[in-house]
Amino acid sequence: MFTHNLKIAFRNMRKYFNQTLISVIGLAVGFTCFALATLWIRYEMTFDSFHKNAEQMYVVYRPDIRNQTGYSRLTPALMAAHLTETFPEIESAATFSYTKNPFILEDVEIPVTIIGGDSSLLKMFDVKIIEGSMEFLVRGNNMLAITDEKARQLFGNENPIGKTVTNIWNNRFTICAVVTGMSGRSNFDFDFIGRIWNNPQYTVIKLFSDINLEAFEKKLYEHDTGEELGNISGMTITPLTKIRYLDPDIEREVRFRHIVIFAISGLLVIVCALFNYLTLFVSRFRIRRKELALRMVCGASGQSLLTMLSIEFLFTLLFAVILGCMLTQLAHKPFLTMSNIQMYLTARRGACVHPFSTDITYLKG
Repeated sequence: MFTHNLKIAFRNMRKYFNQTLISVIGLAVGFTCFALATLWIRYEMTFDSFHKNAEQMYVVYRPDIRNQTGYSRLTPALMAAHLTETFPEIESAATFSYTKNPFILEDVEIPVTIIGGDSSLLKMFDVKIIEGSMEFLVRGNNMLAITDEKARQLFGNENPIGKTVTNIWNNRFTICAVVTGMSGRSNFDFDFIGRIWNNPQYTVIKLFSDINLEAFEKKLYEHDTGEELGNISGMTITPLTKIRYLDPDIEREVRFRHIVIFAISGLLVIVCALFNYLTLFVSRFRIRRKELALRMVCGASGQSLLTMLSIEFLFTLLFAVILGCMLTQLAHKPFLTMSNIQMYLTARRGACVHPFSTDITYLKG
């Protein structure tokens, strides 16, 4: 019976080829748009989510009338120590600088990111020393620690400890340690670590898991840091895992809300194409009423007719999904290049990647 219904489904799809083709293409395009937008949304929402207890980590913002949003992530260098001493709800805190400046290596400018902090920074981001000393945390010297990944990029299999690098202002720094970098995508990914530099400071805090977050936010907002830290009040916090798409000052080509609109648009294309196909499918009943009546006369039950029509309907959706898989595979690399995100779909050999698949491999940006 199933084979018979399958043959009838193929015959009718061929008979109404134009209608079927339009419906399949419309659904496939909707699947592709929605899948790529979902991939992008997932990319934006996974920044810093790899940290241990990432849901308890927050970035501190202070009021700043010079900023269009009225708030800024820039804080005094002593903010972490002050907050830890003042609020028992804070488990740990770290204030650090974050700069992107090129280094000169063999007369070639190499873009690098330097994060400056103290031992609290290593604890906050779970950075471990692979080899070398902790001299890079001593104030006043020109020592740096390099991540193992950057060391391989710059020096290959050579031991980087003891080697020197020079910035564009001709300041020389000696590498004294190799450390682990961020294990995933982060808003504060880095290549080198040194002591706090004279650059803008950021403060990240980790709260205890059992606190009342709303009460803490109110308490923080009403707190005044005192004259030593510039009498800062009205401070707020934002989850570390959300600043990628909540902080308007983070540079990116497309805002998060635009990506969501793109995903909703793809979903609407699916809905419209599906509604259009259902309308065409129902309209065929009038054309096929003689055929259906003849089948009833020949002994076909209402349930068997429903099964036959359902198989035809489901096969059209199946073809749309398969075409959507193919379009997603063809479009995802140009799409990722255009959107400037570092992740890609992978398919097992001989398998098709469904538009909503979670079989995704991430590249470190």
